[in-house]
Amino acid sequence: MRPVPKNNRLTGGFYWRCRHHWWASLLFFLVMISLSAVKGMAAQVLDYDEVTDKALRHAHDIRMSRLDINISRSALKNAYSLYYPTISARWNTEYVKDLTDGTAQVNAVGNTVFVQNTLYQSAFMFVGNYNLFDFGVAQKKVFMAERDVHEKKNIHKQSVRDIKLKVLNTYSNLLACHEELETKKELLKLSKELSLIKERLFVAGTISRIDMVNEALKTIKIVDEIDNLAARLKGLLEDLSFLTGEDYSAEGMKVSRFRGHEEDFKDTFNPENTPESRIYDLEIEKKKAELQALQRGLLPQLALYSSYVWYGSHPSEFDTSAQQVRSRSFSVGLSITVPLFEGFKTPAEVEKVRLEMERLTLEKGKKLAELSNRYAKLRETRKAYAQSVANQQGMLMQVEEKLDMAQRLAEQKAIEWADFLNQKMELLNQKLEFVKIMTAKSATARELRILSLSEAGD
Repeated sequence: MRPVPKNNRLTGGFYWRCRHHWWASLLFFLVMISLSAVKGMAAQVLDYDEVTDKALRHAHDIRMSRLDINISRSALKNAYSLYYPTISARWNTEYVKDLTDGTAQVNAVGNTVFVQNTLYQSAFMFVGNYNLFDFGVAQKKVFMAERDVHEKKNIHKQSVRDIKLKVLNTYSNLLACHEELETKKELLKLSKELSLIKERLFVAGTISRIDMVNEALKTIKIVDEIDNLAARLKGLLEDLSFLTGEDYSAEGMKVSRFRGHEEDFKDTFNPENTPESRIYDLEIEKKKAELQALQRGLLPQLALYSSYVWYGSHPSEFDTSAQQVRSRSFSVGLSITVPLFEGFKTPAEVEKVRLEMERLTLEKGKKLAELSNRYAKLRETRKAYAQSVANQQGMLMQVEEKLDMAQRLAEQKAIEWADFLNQKMELLNQKLEFVKIMTAKSATARELRILSLSEAGD
C-alpha cells in the first residue's frame, strides 16, 4: 500500500470536518423545526377556563370600566372641595388718566373707584371665600359623587359578567361546531368506502344505478357540510380572537370539552341582587339628591369673605408705583345670597329630574323582568336537557349494542359489509347528537352559575 501524501491527508481531514459540521447544522435545524411544530400544535388546544381568563384580561369594556371608576373617584375629590375655603391671589397694575384736570372728587360706583388724579397704581391682594351654610346643597353634591363611584363599580361587575357570558356562548358554539366537524370527517371516510362498495355492487349487477348515485350524493352532501362547518369554525375563531386578543388557526386546532361539575352551585338568583338592579338604585338615589339640591338652592346661602390688600401709586413712574406697594387694607365680612328670579330655570330642572326618576323606575322594572324571564327559561332548558341526556344515553347504548352485533355478523359473513358501515355511521350520528346535548347542557348550567353568582356590590 502506498502511503497517502501529507497534503491529501490534510485535505481529506478538512473535507470530513466540513461535512460533519454541515450534517450537525442540518440535524440541529430539523430538531428546532420539530420543536416549533410541536409547540405550535400544543398552542392550538383551547380550554374554556384559560380562554375566559384571557378574555377578562383583554376585554376593552372591562378596562374602560376600571378607568371610569378612577374618573368617578377624581370627581368625588372635586366634590369634596366644596367643604374647603377658596383662596386666591391677584396683582393689578394700571395707568389712570384723569380727564377733569383734578377738578372731580373721588367717587366709587360698585367695585369701581374713580380717582381725581392721573397716576400709575399697583395692587396685590389675597381674597378668600368660604361657604358657611347652604342648607345641605354641598352635602348632596358630595353624596351624588359617592353614589357615582359605587355605580361605576357595579358597571364593572356587569362588564365582567357580560364578557363571561359572551365567551361562554362563543366557546360552546365553537365546541359544538368542532365536534360536528370531526364527526363529519369520520362520516366522510365511511361514506367514501360505502360509495366504493355500492359502485362495485353496481358493476356486479347487484344494485341499480339509482342506489349507486344516491350513495354518491350522500358523500357529496357530507363534503358540502364539512366545507360549511369549516367556514363557520373560522368565523367563531375570529369572534373568540376578538374577545381574547389572540390569533387562532383552524388547522390542527383542538377544542377541549367543558371540565368540572356544572351542577355544584346553589341556585341563589335574585334579580334585586344583580348589578343592573343596583345600578338603577344608585342612579335613582343620585336623581333624588339632585332634586333636593335644586330645591335647597332656592334658599338663602351664607358665606364668609375676606381680603388683604397691598397698594402703591406714583403720578408719573410705573416702576416706582410697583416698588411703593404697602399694606393698605384688610376686610372680612358675611354675605347672604338669595336667588329671587332666574327665568323659571330651577322649576323646569326640578320637573325634568322628577320625570327622569320616574323613567328610571320603569326601566328598572323592565330590566329586572327581562333578567327574571331569562333565568326562568334557562332553568326550564336545563331540566329539558337533563331529560334529553338520559334519553340520548339510552339510545346510544342501544345503537352500540346494535353495532357490536352487526360487526359480529359481518365478520361471520352473515350480513353485508355495507350494512355494517351504515350501522357505524348511525352510531357516529347518535354520538354527535349526544355530545351536542351535553355541550348545550353544560353551557346552560354555566350560564345559570354566572347569572346567579354575579351579585352587585355596595
